[in-house]
Order: sequence, then C-alpha cells, then structure tokens
Amino acid sequence: MSDWKGELSGFFEESKKNRVEEEQSEMAGFLSRAVIPALNDLRLELMKHGRSVVVRESSNSAVIVVSHNGEEEISYRIRSRTFPNTVLPFAEIRFRERRGLRLISVESMFRSGSHDYSLSDVSKEEIIEDFLENYTTRVRPEV
Repeated sequence: MSDWKGELSGFFEESKKNRVEEEQSEMAGFLSRAVIPALNDLRLELMKHGRSVVVRESSNSAVIVVSHNGEEEISYRIRSRTFPNTVLPFAEIRFRERRGLRLISVESMFRSGSHDYSLSDVSKEEIIEDFLENYTTRVRPEV
C-alpha cells in the first residue's frame, strides 16, 4: 500500500467537508423557510405597538432586535448547534435585567427533552411562540 496515511487523512477531510456543506445548506433552508418569515411577522406586529424593529440575516443565523424609546428591549438570534446525529436550532437572547442596569444573555432550545428532531422539524409557529415566551417574560411592558 502506497500512501495509506494520506488516504486515511483524505477520507476524514472529505467526510468533514461534506458534513459542513450539508449543515450549511440545511441551515440556509431553515432560515429561509421558517426563521425569516417568523421574524418578519413579529417585526410587523411589534411595530404596531410602537417598537423599532430590525431583522438581519447572515448565512448561518438571523436576528431580530427590538427597541423602544431608543433602548434595546431584546435581541433574539437564531443559530444552530451540531450534535453527533443532528443539527439543532437554538436562540441566543439578550435583554436588560428588570432594573435595566445590565444586559443578560441566555440560550433557549425550541424543544425540551430528547434531541430527536432536526432543523426541518421546527416550524415558523414554534419560533414565534419561543420569541413571545422570552419577550413577555423578560421585557417590561412599557408603552
């Protein structure tokens, strides 16, 4: 056998490359199918209640930033995390503590319990529900 070490390295490099490309493609589909439509729907409704709202998207995440009277109320970013058998979405949430003195960051998974679901299983409605749960429990309702 000639260069068996090189062959073995090539096998692992190619496998890793294919997996990364597959994960990026799956995340891009999830963002366009569920995340961006959910965040845009939320943006329209929040603006009806006097909020300034910005939705931004990149190749591997999307974020909605909600402000009121020039102060950021919440930043809700959806990203993905790779597990051995699947890629799962999660939300990074940044908000002000109740007294408004410092920013706090937390993470939120869309489903609790086992990780036997994938990006394609999470719906637009689940994203909206998770955002609303975080927004209504972490932001003071100043009008």
